[in-house]
Amino acid sequence: MKISNDNLAYIAKMGIKVPDYDRKGLNTSIAHIGLGHFHRSHFLTYMDELLCQGLYDGGVFEIDVIPSDWTFIENLKAQDWMYSVLSLGPDGSRNLRINGPITGYANQTENPSLVNAVLSSPEITLITLTITEKGYCYRDDIGSLDWDNPMIKHDAESDEAPLTAVGCLSLALRERYLRRSPVTIMSCDNVPENGRMLRSCVLQFCRRKYPEIADWVAASVSFPCTMVDRITPGTGESDIAMLRDEYGLEDNCPVHCEIFMQWVIEDNFSTPVPDFSRAGALMVRDVKPYELMKIRLLNGAHSALSYPSYMLGYRMVHEAISDPLIKSFIRNCYMEEITSTLSEVPGIDLSAYKDQLISRFSNPHIADTLLRLASDGSKKISNAILRPLEEGLESGKRMDALILALALWEYYFTAHGRDGSPMPIDDPKKDELLAAASYPERFLRAAGLSENTLSPELTGKMESLLAALEKEGVREVLERFVREY
Repeated sequence: MKISNDNLAYIAKMGIKVPDYDRKGLNTSIAHIGLGHFHRSHFLTYMDELLCQGLYDGGVFEIDVIPSDWTFIENLKAQDWMYSVLSLGPDGSRNLRINGPITGYANQTENPSLVNAVLSSPEITLITLTITEKGYCYRDDIGSLDWDNPMIKHDAESDEAPLTAVGCLSLALRERYLRRSPVTIMSCDNVPENGRMLRSCVLQFCRRKYPEIADWVAASVSFPCTMVDRITPGTGESDIAMLRDEYGLEDNCPVHCEIFMQWVIEDNFSTPVPDFSRAGALMVRDVKPYELMKIRLLNGAHSALSYPSYMLGYRMVHEAISDPLIKSFIRNCYMEEITSTLSEVPGIDLSAYKDQLISRFSNPHIADTLLRLASDGSKKISNAILRPLEEGLESGKRMDALILALALWEYYFTAHGRDGSPMPIDDPKKDELLAAASYPERFLRAAGLSENTLSPELTGKMESLLAALEKEGVREVLERFVREY
């Protein structure tokens, strides 16, 4: 059975949850930038829940700033912008639903005038983004937009259509300024204090290119912080085939993800937005404790396990964490040191949270690859490992597991597989890190560690670990570390 508005009643009879609201009657009140797997498994599922409960009547217009996979977009359009979400539990439990909040789509590279019309429309009261850390063109080391980024330079100096999300938002805000039409802009990415970072990026850009609107943006546009969490691997052909064979569902745009889903949102809005708490999100005054917990424990652990596991021959996350050595290093060493850098998180038992993370990583029904976790390491590790390392060393805490995680990352750049081939690297700083990979001080500096943290003691430990890894191998070094920890 193909997914379409006309077939929803038939799909419901198959035992699959479908949108039971009037999709054709949805008002488009939300615009989202970044139509990826995670957004479809997370944000749009919360939206679909609200719509199914009759608690909201608005839909989501989807936007991409970078070139799209047009085959995917055409397939999604042919399905009336609907798709399935199959959530899988560690125990093999399944939940299949059809999500239907999407009302339309535009791509900035193909139709910039439509993108600007949507983003600047007074009917849009909430703009959300899921564009990954690098999509913001933000330099965490200096707390600023990367003005040397060619796309940012283009957007700041040219009257042509913007190339970046920040450029698109700023242009739309200029239109909104003329109408005095405020909006709430909310990042849904794994960036610490993502709302404040996004606000800083937009205001910096506006002050340079549209200085007349900067004060209005600062006063009339809110940028709430959020923490988002749901492990969502990329979809493969086998996932599409499984839906067809086991459920009789024809879906060319499915999402497979874990059952676990979490969203923490700062209660800071300048316009009416959906009450996501009615769909299970947590509304709080301060998101920071939750986001630090998630970024450092989940995302940091993902990075810490991905590189040694890949070098040991594993390719899937659940296979790697089932290795007692990897599991012990991550749960008993790495996570414990990270926890020492965290403050109390209201309503969260951190010990139970860490155990839950190990269970989530161990889910054999989520085909999550180690290479997905290892990609863009310099962007992820900066916040997830370097910042807690800096804090821990400054306060005299033991940070040996974090230092080993960094040494394993550095060693990954020079290591080779059993067939003699180098490790696959997908990183925006690939060339810079490769050139520094045998020199810990240069490597840590290139990775973004603060100058105040760099010390002969730290680089000496890194040098010793790298020498041991080169001489003895990854497993032997990890075994000794865990045994002596």
